[in-house]
Amino acid sequence: MTHDIDPSHKGDILVVDDRADNLRLLSTMLSEEGYKVRKILKGELTLEVAQINPPDLILLDVMMPKINGFEVCQQLKADHRTEPIPIIFLSASDEPLDKVKAFSVGGEDFISKPFEITEVLARIGHQLKLVRLQRQLRAQNQQLQAEVTERLKAEAALKQANDALEDRVSQRTLELTQANQQLLQLGQQLQQSLAQEQKLSQLKSQIITTIAHEYRTPMSIISSSMGVLEDYGDRLTDTLRNKHFRRVQKAIQRMTDLIDEVIFLNQLEFETLEVQRETVSLRELIDSLSTEIEASSELRPTLQIEINPACDHQFVDRRLMAKILFNLLDNAAKFSLEQSPIRVQAFCTSEQLCLIIEDTGIGIPEQELARIFDSFYRAQNAENIQGIGLGLTIALKCAHLLNGQIDIESQLGSGTQVKVSLPFQAMAGAGDAS
Repeated sequence: MTHDIDPSHKGDILVVDDRADNLRLLSTMLSEEGYKVRKILKGELTLEVAQINPPDLILLDVMMPKINGFEVCQQLKADHRTEPIPIIFLSASDEPLDKVKAFSVGGEDFISKPFEITEVLARIGHQLKLVRLQRQLRAQNQQLQAEVTERLKAEAALKQANDALEDRVSQRTLELTQANQQLLQLGQQLQQSLAQEQKLSQLKSQIITTIAHEYRTPMSIISSSMGVLEDYGDRLTDTLRNKHFRRVQKAIQRMTDLIDEVIFLNQLEFETLEVQRETVSLRELIDSLSTEIEASSELRPTLQIEINPACDHQFVDRRLMAKILFNLLDNAAKFSLEQSPIRVQAFCTSEQLCLIIEDTGIGIPEQELARIFDSFYRAQNAENIQGIGLGLTIALKCAHLLNGQIDIESQLGSGTQVKVSLPFQAMAGAGDAS
């Protein structure tokens, strides 16, 4: 797909849905927003229509007769003429496995029905923006390739001139050096332009790989326990039967939490989250989170909470503060020894609120401290501990939204201290420091 988006409209969108009322709704909504809309009621016609006149984007329903949306997507991605077209799935299902399959067959996004119009428009706009950027990059790449070719011709001409005119060797050498520097600058500019696209592609790949890998364990647990319940349910005691049901529930919750983490990371990376401040009791929030963590952790950590009463109530975004505290407390619990203490402190300086979470766990290797905030990164000594490497990433990004910072000190085998600093000037209405 190499054609440019027609300037007479915001984009050419092909909507595929076997329900006429859905087509009318989406067509009206998108047309009012300035998009050109084409409609298809039969999924089996999608490939032919897209080959004849490729659209800029396809909205594709999942559940259709004869051929479902996933199969249509596979056909489109298998054809070089339609492979680059971004596809957004529409589905009444909100099952995590459906979302995973949508991305695995090549979909760029997934929207659950009933959908919010603003969400649909935002996701369409995001994908079309990526299409435009990709086309701009291809054009720049072609232009740069032509310039490189011209530079190479110029270098050959300079060599011939140097052979014939020895007295101009110094001048020609200088000109060639300058030309090479310009070429290097052009290459650096190209790398910078590609960096954002590569980041998007890499994050998408990491998400798919991580979900596919992390789903194996809970799926195995669900399969095993359900198999036992199906084959021997009538012979199991109530205690054993309930134990298997709890294992299934815990595995499902793990899968849900994983999807929630990935979705929230995507929001932090590529969306503008509005900070909604309110008065929050740190004591109540930490108590609530610690109860949740203590109940879910197999190691049964002991939390020692020390909060300066003068700093208890803060004017912050409850959701962001909860994300920060939960991920830091959860990390401390996961990487601590069984029943070892975790110390939580909250106090104020003249300029900021300070939160310190300290454990006596396995610690972090010194050479890996520089990368612990990277998405999906896990230290070598944590590979056998449950997690996907997003906790610190999410905590730091949430702290940045509150104009704060997170600092970590750790000693391998002795434990880790995490300090969260949130300035008062970023929290209008916060209590006086003590």
